[in-house]
Amino acid sequence: MNKRSKLFAVWLAVSAAVIIAGIVLFALLGFNTSPDRMAGKTVDIRYNIVVELSDAHKETLRSASENAFAANGVSYEEALTLEGQADPTSNTQTSFYPTGNDFTLRYVFEESVSAEALQAAADDIRTAVAEAQFESGAEVSVSVHTLAAERFSEPLWRAAVGIAVGVVVALVYTGIRFGIGCALTGLTAAVHDVLLTLAFFAVTRVPVYAFAPWLYAAIAAAASLCLWLVRCMKLREQAKDPALSALSAGEAVGETCRTTDKAVLALAGAALGILAVCAACLFAGGGAIVLAGALVPVAAAAYSAMLFAPALHTRVKAGFDKVNAKRTRHPSAKARKRGE
Repeated sequence: MNKRSKLFAVWLAVSAAVIIAGIVLFALLGFNTSPDRMAGKTVDIRYNIVVELSDAHKETLRSASENAFAANGVSYEEALTLEGQADPTSNTQTSFYPTGNDFTLRYVFEESVSAEALQAAADDIRTAVAEAQFESGAEVSVSVHTLAAERFSEPLWRAAVGIAVGVVVALVYTGIRFGIGCALTGLTAAVHDVLLTLAFFAVTRVPVYAFAPWLYAAIAAAASLCLWLVRCMKLREQAKDPALSALSAGEAVGETCRTTDKAVLALAGAALGILAVCAACLFAGGGAIVLAGALVPVAAAAYSAMLFAPALHTRVKAGFDKVNAKRTRHPSAKARKRGE
């Protein structure tokens, strides 16, 4: 029996501890989810100059804005301070590479707030800013924006369903091409990785969009099967080789791991690297958050493919080998009749 198989109880205990903790916390608290962006309005007060904006001037902008809102009978839900180039279509705090010294004070309002009242408040803010004493060359702009509702869940739910269907097809393919034993191991590993991924988000309380855990679950299942198929192809080659087909289950799985570890690690590392680079290139926003979260299911699948699945398959393969050996020693009546 190979080393990974000997430690199967360890991998099982680690996974069970995480999954049970995740189930308990999910039952008590659920996931730490945030809804998709709702429709609303914002007022942006943007200050740009090549020198640093003093705290006194920032306070002047805040006071002028809040006085203008109070005078026009509107109240805001949230005030955000954005350092760098602000994206007027986003109502979340962002930080991009600044040009000069960009500073934006953003006030977020409900969709029902009157656009005319906000525009009147913006005019009052412009008047107050014009009367204030700022540095020479400073540019202060006041703008009103209407935000449309942004629904991430609709297209990505379809993606999750599509991935899940692909996983089922892959399992059927695995069973037909590589045998029922490989399919059972792949199915168990996929379920394990799905539960491990969901448990991670339940335990760590990482904020995610409401749809994201189920998308990540589908990604975990797909990544798990992709990595397991690398092992299955080598196992099938061994079964055809007379010199290797006589190996015990533990020896066969150990040899498979020895020859495919680099491929599995390279595939998992490439997926993690691509996701990390794409998330970093987006800097911030919903897309970056979704891509960063997708690192978790891929990492769970890599753990499973390297440790859990090989140890599990040693036992699955040993069971099927025993059944096949019994059939060889004691052929069925139909087989005996065909032999006659």
